[in-house]
Amino acid sequence: GEANIEWVGSAETEAEAKDWLERNPQGWDVAILDLFLREGTGAGVLRHCRSRSDSQDVLVMTNYPISSLLTHCRLLGANAVFDKSTELDELVAYCIGRAFRSTLPAPLQRSQA
Repeated sequence: GEANIEWVGSAETEAEAKDWLERNPQGWDVAILDLFLREGTGAGVLRHCRSRSDSQDVLVMTNYPISSLLTHCRLLGANAVFDKSTELDELVAYCIGRAFRSTLPAPLQRSQA
């Protein structure tokens, strides 16, 4: 099968991203955040995503994958953090895997006999 991936929005600033997320609370499955934005920070957007549903993933990209920054992103609720210079393939693979998972039928519940 094919992964069903649709680009639904983008933003260059923290304010634009928060505004889009406010207007489209269920309109996305995966958000990919860069920590460095033209205005504001990706961390601010990540913090804003804390109230997302369990079915929504937030991924962070950074050029500075130092452990304290990675830990900070995890504490703010990132599902995964990727180094932009070396891990873009892994980020794409995560998204493709996520798209395939969302198209699989839910497992059948075994009745308790």
